[in-house]
Amino acid sequence: MKNRFLCPSCRSDLKIKNSVIFSAQTENGIRGLVLFSPELGNYSILHVPSFTYNAGDHIDFFCPVCHASLGIPEVNRDLAEIIMIDEKQVEYKIIFSEIAGKQCTVKIKENTIVESFGDDAGEFSNFWGVGPTY
Repeated sequence: MKNRFLCPSCRSDLKIKNSVIFSAQTENGIRGLVLFSPELGNYSILHVPSFTYNAGDHIDFFCPVCHASLGIPEVNRDLAEIIMIDEKQVEYKIIFSEIAGKQCTVKIKENTIVESFGDDAGEFSNFWGVGPTY
């Protein structure tokens, strides 16, 4: 998969080999690195055993390079955003849930939902309608 994933603040690459890397912090203040699959809709993750959380916990995600928050509270407090550039150099916003266990990923181009992934994606389609307002 040749998609690139970038921080929306500093535009640093977040993907190394087969993982998209974030720094994260739980509501209890536990910090760690979290590795996600670059395949949209694949919710497998890796992290060190000391980074503990429960399903339903809110986890804040940050760029591991510039440390900017990836959260988008102006849209919804439980969502985060990164940029994806595909093999044709088309740029998309990738919105994902910051709630542990919630499977929701949305691919957006020009404020319109292009694709959604995950069992919980429908929760946010009503929130956005045809697309989010930025």
